[in-house]
Amino acid sequence: MNTIKKLVFFLWLLAVVLVTPPLLRSLGLNPKEMVKDLFSSTPRADVVEPIKPAKAADIPLPKSERGRARELRPEISVPPMPEPKQEQKQETKAPTPAEDQQQFDKMIAGLENIAKIAPENKIEDLPVQAYRPANSAQKVRWLPPPPGFLTADTFNYLIYREKNPVTSTIKTVLDNIHGNLMLDLTPFTIVIKPNKILVMLFGEKNSYMKFTKRPAWSGASSDLRADTMYVIEGNNFYPLSVHELTHLYFDGYFLPTISPLWLSEGMAVYMQINTTKEKPSWVDRSMRRILKGDYIHFEEMTETETLSDYDTAKAELWYTQAYSVVKYLLKTRTRDEFYKLCSEIKSGTPLHQALYRAYGMPFNKVSVLENVWLHDLQKAHRDGLLLTDDKKKTPAKVQPAAPAADKPADKPAAKPAQPTPAAKKTVQKTKINKLKLVPTNGYKGGFN
Repeated sequence: MNTIKKLVFFLWLLAVVLVTPPLLRSLGLNPKEMVKDLFSSTPRADVVEPIKPAKAADIPLPKSERGRARELRPEISVPPMPEPKQEQKQETKAPTPAEDQQQFDKMIAGLENIAKIAPENKIEDLPVQAYRPANSAQKVRWLPPPPGFLTADTFNYLIYREKNPVTSTIKTVLDNIHGNLMLDLTPFTIVIKPNKILVMLFGEKNSYMKFTKRPAWSGASSDLRADTMYVIEGNNFYPLSVHELTHLYFDGYFLPTISPLWLSEGMAVYMQINTTKEKPSWVDRSMRRILKGDYIHFEEMTETETLSDYDTAKAELWYTQAYSVVKYLLKTRTRDEFYKLCSEIKSGTPLHQALYRAYGMPFNKVSVLENVWLHDLQKAHRDGLLLTDDKKKTPAKVQPAAPAADKPADKPAAKPAQPTPAAKKTVQKTKINKLKLVPTNGYKGGFN
C-alpha cells in the first residue's frame, strides 16, 4: 500500500514539473529565472522598480537568458488607422438615362462615316456596310426603348416598334426568318448559338436617319457589337431583314475575330437573294460589267475594309463580286470546303493558305481563285446559265424572203419537194453525265 502511494505521489510530482514551465511561459514568466531567484542566497528588495523600455542596441542580451523578448522589445510608434473614406462606402450607382443616351450616341458616332456612298439616283436596295468594330465581342447593354416606341419580346428577338404595337404577324415573320437562317447557316449556328437580337422597326425614313445616322438611301443596318438590327417597315422589309440578320448570325461565328468584309457582305447578299428568289437590279447591271472584263481585282477586293471611299458604281460592282465569289465557293465547290475555309479564316490563317487548306490545288493563290471564278462566269454565260434575260431579249434573226420570179399564170405551182431520209430531223439523245463521287461523311444540310 505504501508503495502505491509513493508511486502516485511521484506521478503527481512529475505532472507538476511538466506542466509548470509552459504555464509560467504563458503568463510571461521565465521558469529558469524563477528557480534561480528561489534558490539564490542574495537578498532581494521587496519593491522593484519597473524596467523602463529601452532600445534593443542599448540592452545586451545575455547568452544564458531567454524569454525576455517582451522586456527588450523597442518602442515602435504605430500610426493611427485611417478612417474609411466616404467614397469607398458609396456603392456603384446604375447609369442614368442621360448617361445611357450619351453612351449610345458615342457608340453610333462611327456609323456616320461607315458608308459615304452618295448615289446620284435612287438605288434599289444597295446594302449598307455593317457596323463591326474590332471589339464587337465585348457586347454592350441594350438601351431602353426611345420615346414613342412600343415593345414586345419573343424567344429570339426583343422588338421595338415606332408608334404602333408589335403584332403577331411581325413576330411570325421574324421567327420564320430566324428559322430559315438557322437551317441555311447550320454549320456556323450549330457551333456558336446566336445571341438574342434587338430589332428596331421604324415607320418613317426620317426617324430612322435621325436615330441611326445612316444615309438617306439606306433602308436597314446592323450593329454586331450591340446585336441590333435597325430596319424601316415597307416592301423591302423582308429582304433587308434577311441581309442584316445574316450579318449578325454569320459574323458572330468568327468572334472575337472580325470576318473579312468581302466574305461578310457576300454571304449577306447571297442569303438575301437565295431566300427571296429576287435579285436587285444592280446585281445584273454589275454582272454585265464583270463579263466585259470591268471588275475589281481580288487583291483589292479581299483587302478592302471600308467602302466609304467608293462611289456608287464601284460599290455596286464590289458587292456583286463579293456575292458572286461566295456563291461560287458555296455552289460550285462543296459545303464542307467552304466551312473549312471559314474556320481557317477564323483561326487567323492568311487567305491564300486558307484557300489551299480548304480547296486544295490549284487554289494556292488569291489570283488563281480570281482566274477560275472569271473563267466559270464566262462559260456559264456562254451556256445560257447566267443573265438569261439577255438571251430572251435578243431577237431571233429573220432571213429576208426571196423575191418571187415572174411565171405564166397557166402554169401550175410546183409541188414542194419531199424531204429525203437524210434531211429528216434526228432525235436528240439525252446526255447523262457521269455521277461524281461524294464523300459519304460530308455535310448534307444548309445553304439552300
